[in-house]
Amino acid sequence: MSKPAERIGSGQPSEPVDAPTSERPQAHSIVMCSQAVMRFYAALDTGDIDGVAALMAADGVWHRQGKALRGPAEVLAALRERPPGRVTAHLVNNLVIDLDASGQQATARYMLLVFRHDRAQPGDGPVPIASSLLSITATTDHWRAAPNGDWLAVLKQGQTVFSQQV
Repeated sequence: MSKPAERIGSGQPSEPVDAPTSERPQAHSIVMCSQAVMRFYAALDTGDIDGVAALMAADGVWHRQGKALRGPAEVLAALRERPPGRVTAHLVNNLVIDLDASGQQATARYMLLVFRHDRAQPGDGPVPIASSLLSITATTDHWRAAPNGDWLAVLKQGQTVFSQQV
């Protein structure tokens, strides 16, 4: 027979607690916003630039590589300029979603570990990891729920904490 789980830091067994009904819509919004953050980077890393642009609000701004990209069209244009052999991996860690009182807007805070490798030609197979770590960025995004229930980026910005390029 297994031992009951302990509350973190208390040394006492935890008891299952159902979230009050009033918290369920908030939890749903947090999950949906979290998924939007993850879908953004999944699309970026698989080269689905249309998918990345679709996650930007019409009035959204992405501060990327020293430029402010405004709206889906500018995001799409910038991503079309990526080298064809570029391979990236954006790993989201320590994701925290804070909803506003309406539950329709959120701030997403997380650390973003970025790996990038530029191949001479597009290709398959692994890339060298030792030389691929680009940066670790403390990121704060603002997201908004659209009328259809999708979450769209309103503001994406980060501050580099660790970098290969000092």
